[in-house]
Amino acid sequence: MKSIDFTKPGGFPLTQDQLDYLQTAYTESVYALTTMGGSGPFVVSGCVITKSLATGTTYNYAITDGWIFYQGNMVKVNAGGLLGINESLYAAYMQVNTSASPLTYNDGSTPNVILDTYITLVAQPIGTADDSTHFLLSELAPFGTGFGNNNRESAWNSLVVNTLAADGGVTGTIYYKKNFVTNTLHIRSFLSSANAQNFPASPTAIYSLMGTLPAGYIPNNNAYFTGYYFAANLIKDDLGIAWIKHVTCIVNTGGQVSVNWLRPDLAITGYAVIFNTVIPLD
Repeated sequence: MKSIDFTKPGGFPLTQDQLDYLQTAYTESVYALTTMGGSGPFVVSGCVITKSLATGTTYNYAITDGWIFYQGNMVKVNAGGLLGINESLYAAYMQVNTSASPLTYNDGSTPNVILDTYITLVAQPIGTADDSTHFLLSELAPFGTGFGNNNRESAWNSLVVNTLAADGGVTGTIYYKKNFVTNTLHIRSFLSSANAQNFPASPTAIYSLMGTLPAGYIPNNNAYFTGYYFAANLIKDDLGIAWIKHVTCIVNTGGQVSVNWLRPDLAITGYAVIFNTVIPLD
């Protein structure tokens, strides 16, 4: 991070170059912090949007004061009043404006060097392309979207399931990944049993181990969730009493993923279950 040590004696040589250095020090720091939330456009603060029907296809739009990050810059939003937009012809856009004021220099010149950039709500013809001066209001996203994406695994890890026929002959793959922001585990799978008659008979069905997750993906508390029977036509359990609609699954504090498979009716040799859930790790 840029900084200047002002404690040295001798008369600091204040020049335009040094002032530019100071300005760059905070602008690049703001940029580095803000881009954690994504590339924009997104709302950093304020900018509450309201929309109400005026008449026919005309709607009144309003936005409160706030700050938006757009094209690498933090830009203030000026609220203004209501903006009526005929949505059959126009769409709501955010317009980037820049004003410039002069200063009188020692040589008598008066260049426009005091710059102020701000955003206002405007109407543009439908289909107007985004550029450096305007973008669709509907493209605004809350700050943090990119931060969330950057702090969760994008690719799925996999755990192959292949149990012995005596244990139901279950095959499939368990997919899992972690969200570091929320400290949660996303786990999903499609598991098929080819030897379902080998599961324990009702009512003494037990949990069957499908595999074990590695460290970093293990919850601090046993996490129970539901696996759903995957087929159009339901099957009955081995007692012929109830339809198998779902089974109970668990990821325990040892990282073991287990399914409480149910033995089906005698005529059924195999069936499949599917699950897709998010588990807190803390």
